Amino acid sequence: LSFSEGNSKMHLNLESMRSSGFFLTIESMSETLGGAIVCTMNLCLLFSLGS
Repeated sequence: LSFSEGNSKMHLNLESMRSSGFFLTIESMSETLGGAIVCTMNLCLLFSLGS
């Protein structure tokens, strides 16, 4: 009984996370991370060209 109860609670949590823009947050985070990686690569290129 407690197992099925926990299962439905987990499902509710996933649903509320989905509706509260949880996946939008992940998307924006990955975009930011990608931008940071590009910036770092550009900095490395600048340094290697400068030296």
